[in-house]
Amino acid sequence: MKDQSDKYLIEFLSKSGNVELYTLLNMLRSRFSPASKRLVKRYPNQDNIPDAGSQEREKLAEEICNQLRWYASNAFAYVWRRIARKDGGVHYHKILRDTAKVLNKFRRRKGRIQLPRVASVEEWEDLICAILLKNACKNKSPEEVAVMFQQAGLEEEAAKQAARQFGPGTTSITLPLLVKILGKKTTKAIIEKVVVKITQRSLGKNAAGLLAKRLLIKVPQKTAARTLTLVGWVLLAIDAICFSASPARRITIPTVALISGFQTRERVDNL
Repeated sequence: MKDQSDKYLIEFLSKSGNVELYTLLNMLRSRFSPASKRLVKRYPNQDNIPDAGSQEREKLAEEICNQLRWYASNAFAYVWRRIARKDGGVHYHKILRDTAKVLNKFRRRKGRIQLPRVASVEEWEDLICAILLKNACKNKSPEEVAVMFQQAGLEEEAAKQAARQFGPGTTSITLPLLVKILGKKTTKAIIEKVVVKITQRSLGKNAAGLLAKRLLIKVPQKTAARTLTLVGWVLLAIDAICFSASPARRITIPTVALISGFQTRERVDNL
């Protein structure tokens, strides 16, 4: 029986749009993974991705899940686990937890978010998005944070109030609190731009443009443009982490951030 968190990931991959899945597939491409090269070769563009809900799509989702689990494993431990129990990869909930820890350690100890000892997959994904946004406020005064939120679409007074709540002293943050501080529209707009910009940094402008067309088609251009400064600071945090990380983490961190962004964006509307 598959781990429940792996089932969750496979279910998401099985139902997600072709563009989203094609983007994630290419995020996992690496010169030291023949399996990922074969996957990309089999699906040269989003039109070749099997339809959501089909058996072929579910099989592809399992392959992508296994590839992500392989990248998140220590190579020697992976081989040993394969021999011992024929299941070598790290499960998705542990990948999420490790990603959250790595992103959180990028902050100074006093400014780190309090991570739970136990959390659901959804809570870890939401936390990863919150940490990315929180890292954008690193080493900035409340006034500077307020300017960032104004550029993301908040009115002046709302931005100042959000900065006081979301500022450098905040050590506990959840998706409901984030939405309460920033509002649904601003939160979704920022997450969408973060997702697109991570894709651009990893795969280039064409892939990012394809995803932007899919995600931002209903977002006013002015609103999307105003999130660029904030998103730029978020990506500086990712760049710094990935630059000092192992080759595998340079793949897993952006990929998990992307999946978390897709999932958290959908949950915002239900709050």
